[in-house]
Amino acid sequence: MVRNYQRKTDKGSYSKEKLQEAMRAVQNGELSGYKAARLYNIPRMTIMDHVKNKRGKSDTLGRNTALSREVETKLASYLHLMERYGFGLTRDEVLEMVGEYVRINKISTPFNGRPGKDWFNAFKKRNNLSVKKPQAVEYARKRAVDPFLIYPYFDLLEKTIKELGLKDKPSAIWNLDETNFSRDPSKTKIVGLKGHAATRVISTPGKSNTTVLLGVNAIGEKIPPLIVFKGKNVWDQ
Repeated sequence: MVRNYQRKTDKGSYSKEKLQEAMRAVQNGELSGYKAARLYNIPRMTIMDHVKNKRGKSDTLGRNTALSREVETKLASYLHLMERYGFGLTRDEVLEMVGEYVRINKISTPFNGRPGKDWFNAFKKRNNLSVKKPQAVEYARKRAVDPFLIYPYFDLLEKTIKELGLKDKPSAIWNLDETNFSRDPSKTKIVGLKGHAATRVISTPGKSNTTVLLGVNAIGEKIPPLIVFKGKNVWDQ
């Protein structure tokens, strides 16, 4: 199959709106198939096939797709759902799945077995999909966005607020979160006298982390951050 097809004629260059106008004119008896074809510059058989519903309920011009629009929409929704939950499928896995679906349901398609690259590219374009590299996410952070964990959390939060009588007291509802800043002394550049070697840094193998605890309540008030440094003693200046 040609992957970079260049149109050589104006055949099929009419719009879907023009086709629908021609269909309505024929269905209402305003024009015959021949007159509608000349007026709208659309092949007569194309108009009559759509009037008689011989081309199915496809909402695109030209021939019908290998899979129905309904099946493609469900497949696209499934792929999006799998991506959201961190189990996105590769292109080969999608093609294998479509090929298996076609075989089990005995659907007549232009391709033999599983579909190829051209079908996949057209399917992506029709359903607003793309192939992308997934971002690496820590397991704990991935679980934090799991809806099966989020919904019970908010149910428990609502129950706790009611039990403590805090529904009308947003200033008493606080949220705390901690983060850490990693510092590797060996990667730090210092300012010194030109022509002299820099003083060696004193550090243990690995990186040093500084932990910061932040707090804010439901009306936006903040408390001073709690900063936890590594080491037993901290200089005042």
